[in-house]
Amino acid sequence: MTHNPYESRTENSPASDEPHQTGEVVLPEADQPRKFGFWAAYFLVVASMVGAGILTSSGFTLHDTANPAGLMVIWTLGGILALCGTVTIAELATRMPRAGSDYLFVREAFGREAGIVVGWATFVLGFAAPTAVVGRLSANYLMIPVRPLFEEAGWDGAMPFLEPAIATFFICALVVTHCLGHRESGGMQILSTLTKITLLMGLVVIGLMFGRGDWGHFAQSHVPDSAEFFTLGVGLIYVSYGYTGWNAAAYVAGEVREPEKLLPRSLIAGCATVMGLYLLVNLTYVFALDPQMMTQLDIPDVIPVAQLAAKQMFGSQVGGIVAILLGLGMLASISAYTLSGPRIAYAMAHDGAFPKFASKLHDQRGTPIAATIVQGLIAIGMAWSGPFLDILNYTAIGLAVISGLVVASIFPIRRRKDLPHPYRLPLYPLPPLLYLGLMIWILIIGLMQDYEGLSGETFRLPTTTLSLLTIAAGLPVAYFLGRKKDKEADR
Repeated sequence: MTHNPYESRTENSPASDEPHQTGEVVLPEADQPRKFGFWAAYFLVVASMVGAGILTSSGFTLHDTANPAGLMVIWTLGGILALCGTVTIAELATRMPRAGSDYLFVREAFGREAGIVVGWATFVLGFAAPTAVVGRLSANYLMIPVRPLFEEAGWDGAMPFLEPAIATFFICALVVTHCLGHRESGGMQILSTLTKITLLMGLVVIGLMFGRGDWGHFAQSHVPDSAEFFTLGVGLIYVSYGYTGWNAAAYVAGEVREPEKLLPRSLIAGCATVMGLYLLVNLTYVFALDPQMMTQLDIPDVIPVAQLAAKQMFGSQVGGIVAILLGLGMLASISAYTLSGPRIAYAMAHDGAFPKFASKLHDQRGTPIAATIVQGLIAIGMAWSGPFLDILNYTAIGLAVISGLVVASIFPIRRRKDLPHPYRLPLYPLPPLLYLGLMIWILIIGLMQDYEGLSGETFRLPTTTLSLLTIAAGLPVAYFLGRKKDKEADR
């Protein structure tokens, strides 16, 4: 009988001292009970996608271009891009409905070493870096109502340090909470996620019906020239980051009932819902904010674009309340990253694809404390590493490259005859090709931005290059762990 490399091992399975054969994946979560249904997976996708991007990116684009039509176009393109990635990941996840996600798909497509590189990059750029981004943004929103008080007291000099300090406090608090056990933070995470989504929907519905705004702002739309086209390309980098999380249900593929049916439905429905929400939110931003007025503001002032829109539509007091609620709502994203990232590292460590410290669980609480603390320390370091926009650029480019490698896995995996194919993505190979094409374009725009920052009058950190170097840092890790695995197999 031919061995199926994706069969779960049970406690009664015969033990073997032989090394795993090529393609065999033995991850600890593979034997978890399948308790998640459609709605659990659907809300996981929605909650994972709605994060920092929609609360910042549009402010940058309106500030740099004053072009409402350009703003709506790049958010539409970003949504199409996310849907292309979603249908691709749906096929990968139904072919291999096991824990491991990005690492598992890349490993099976391109080999163990490539899987380790992507796993390493996902731990740093997919979880630690976004934790820093959302932590900083949450602090930024929460500081808005008290900022005038600091300015009146003459404490302006403390402001650049206060934002990363508050972010550090949030990260430490949630690291401790998740080390104690995720049950302790479950209620808070659900409440903060619902607060954030409800607030955005309220901003759209109440704002468009009763808020002060002007549909005439759309009259400022225009055909972009070459310089503005480049600027919109940079905006697409931020938009692609805003849509990240479309693959969230794949991380719990080993726990979803009837994965061949429910995974594609939950992934596609969740992504389509968020795309619709994002377009409505951006419509509300343009209705509320005069694009020409946005160009007169400094970059730090346009970061909290949702608060600016609420302030314009309902006044300063309501804007301050919205800022506080959104700041607290973003704790849900920090909590989700702090919960998910260490468990992926834990799964990889048990497969010999991550340093051994990540495989340790607390004896009583059953939590991966070491991996959680290490991820938290990396996130804190990034939170203090520089301006918010640099950290956002660094994270967005890294996630674009990682997701491109994962989507590219579909081509070799589709050719394999030993894997089931209960779901086939429509219009193959167009969706993955379109996704990869736009990812390459985003990468080129990022590198051009690095070049301008190094050669221009004002120096800017080459965040795209640093992000690529972070991914490349996984190569020696893969080499070291690969040699270690070979030595263990020879014994």
